Amino acid sequence: MKLRNLFLFANLLLAISEVNGASIFSFERANSLQKEEIRKVPYLSCPVLKERINDFLHYHYVFKDFDENISKRTFQMFFKLLDPGKLYFTQKDIDSFKPMEASLGKSIQNVDCRFAGDIYSIYKQRIFTANEFISQILESKFEFSTNEFLETDRKKVSWAKNNDELKERWRKSLKFIVLNMKESKDINSITDRLKKRYKNIYKDILDRSTDDVHAIFLNAFAMSLDPHSSFLTPNDNAQFQIDFSLKLVGIGATLINPDGYTTIDAIVPGGAAAKDGRLKKGDKIIAVDSGDGNGMQDVIDLELEKVVQMIRGKEGSTVKLLIMRKAPHGEVQRFQLDLTRAVVQIKDSEARSDILTIDGKKIGIINLPSFYIDYRDCQENPFNCRSSANDMAREIRKLKAQKINGIVIDLRRNGGGDLSEVQRIVGLFIDNPVVTQIQDREAQVRSLEASAKAFYTGPLGILVSKYTASASEILAGAVQDYGRGLILGDSRTFGKGTVQTVMEIPGTGGRQSNGAIHVTIAKFFRPSGKSNQEKGILSDIIIPDLLDATETGEKESEYALPYTTIPPAKEFAKTSSLDTLIAKLKIISQERVSKSPDFKEIIANMKKAKQDKNTLVSLKEDNQKKSLNKNKPNKKGPSSNTGNDDDLPDFSIKVIGENDFMLKESAHIIADSENILKDSGNASQRQR
Repeated sequence: MKLRNLFLFANLLLAISEVNGASIFSFERANSLQKEEIRKVPYLSCPVLKERINDFLHYHYVFKDFDENISKRTFQMFFKLLDPGKLYFTQKDIDSFKPMEASLGKSIQNVDCRFAGDIYSIYKQRIFTANEFISQILESKFEFSTNEFLETDRKKVSWAKNNDELKERWRKSLKFIVLNMKESKDINSITDRLKKRYKNIYKDILDRSTDDVHAIFLNAFAMSLDPHSSFLTPNDNAQFQIDFSLKLVGIGATLINPDGYTTIDAIVPGGAAAKDGRLKKGDKIIAVDSGDGNGMQDVIDLELEKVVQMIRGKEGSTVKLLIMRKAPHGEVQRFQLDLTRAVVQIKDSEARSDILTIDGKKIGIINLPSFYIDYRDCQENPFNCRSSANDMAREIRKLKAQKINGIVIDLRRNGGGDLSEVQRIVGLFIDNPVVTQIQDREAQVRSLEASAKAFYTGPLGILVSKYTASASEILAGAVQDYGRGLILGDSRTFGKGTVQTVMEIPGTGGRQSNGAIHVTIAKFFRPSGKSNQEKGILSDIIIPDLLDATETGEKESEYALPYTTIPPAKEFAKTSSLDTLIAKLKIISQERVSKSPDFKEIIANMKKAKQDKNTLVSLKEDNQKKSLNKNKPNKKGPSSNTGNDDDLPDFSIKVIGENDFMLKESAHIIADSENILKDSGNASQRQR
């Protein structure tokens, strides 16, 4: 198998490709031929399924056996992938297959895959029954004045006891869908479309091959190992290669579908969504108007690939998204966003700097949106090519020329990127550091170091949030371990400390590829031996932020790998202890925050958010209209973290938002640290 490292593998980038006509023709022809080949030549028979599972177990960082624990996880995940909304199976169906729950691994090793087919056969019957429910429900008239609610958190929903309970779930779900589409279409048109949609879903499910069913099972197994392991079918893998090899046009976001809802997983710096500033990580897309003249179409429980196709479109065209968002301070919100599809602008995703003047002191602010690199350019021109490390050095140089008194690096929306770039950037602030340690499945550990003399040695702060993840956590962890700077912001970072690789499977029967396996092969550890996994990086000084009141992070993912530790790297030696300084700065910061009306509002909203666990959405038309009008985010550009819809600044427009109180408080803290360090230095001079 061919091993290749790829970034952002698990997500599909919402983009279309701009290539010449010949390239488009050859791709479409190849894609058409490939689909025919896939239909004719099986690629995931039961013996091959066993091989693929053994591949996962051969490479995975933790799991080496398909034991009883993984069997139970896989059993539950298989049902979840088939029926994420719990709208088809009943508890009786689940119980009927319970005897095989603990023995799936043994069956696979005996090349027995009948259970997958048996479960899928029942699934097809349940889809047929659901279509009968749907037809009956859509023939009757919905009562939109009734004050009733739909549960949007599917983790809180258990399997239905019987068909009557299933039918009631369908009634509420369909009522919600009709409400979402009602403003752009008449009821008859909506119901006709929904009947057609669910008939097509039934047809698609009937048309699935054994390969398709085994692919779902293989993903259920992979996702039972950890949240970042997965299997891509040949079609999915081919599409992934195209998305990442051609020019990208779209809204600039990545999607996941963890529970039947198409969910925003990340906003791409420099993309249409980033420049607009209103779409957020965690937002659920419940309907899409692609601009094809068919109006708003429901996408709840629709396959992710089909949602991606609806959102894609021509550069400059408009796509309308109906968004559902759990407001940190209360109710489930519903609103429409209109976004113009556009090419991701490279200049809008670069590191940028600005200066905040605090009590006469100049504090440099550098926003680093990701750890990016132009591989081709950097092979030819490594010191002047476009890369996050080169751009960071450039911005630091500019700030030093302005004689700044300290620097804050803003990583609040940085979800990671290239490891070699992290290596170089850590070396900008610490002399010859151990950047991170990497432990493989055999418990072998290697240190990743940077051989460099620090380019900037003054006061340093790293501003983080619960969105700060992966490579960003490596930078923050190294700075904290060495005592080189202060970690400021949310109580902790996201907590992704694992390493994935891709195994591309050679094709058979004329097929270029039989898909790809994405598997977790190692874990990152800090120079001190602590892990970033699950816990994240804990801030030295917490600055009140509404996002901190939400349940966001790796630990919220199903089957996340646990926090562990290893010994410190042999080459690691802490350069200084900041404990005394941090204790003093905490007192000063807390006093300043307590006197701020803006932070009082933030703290009040945080308290409400922690108390309010409501995940219900109203099915009453008046309430829906009020929610739609009241909660439609205004495009205000960079703003505060007070609880408004744009509570994190849009960094593609400005580095420093006018009402970005969190960023300004971090600058105050660094200014305070410079004062304290200067005073302690003067005291030492007097003593000498």
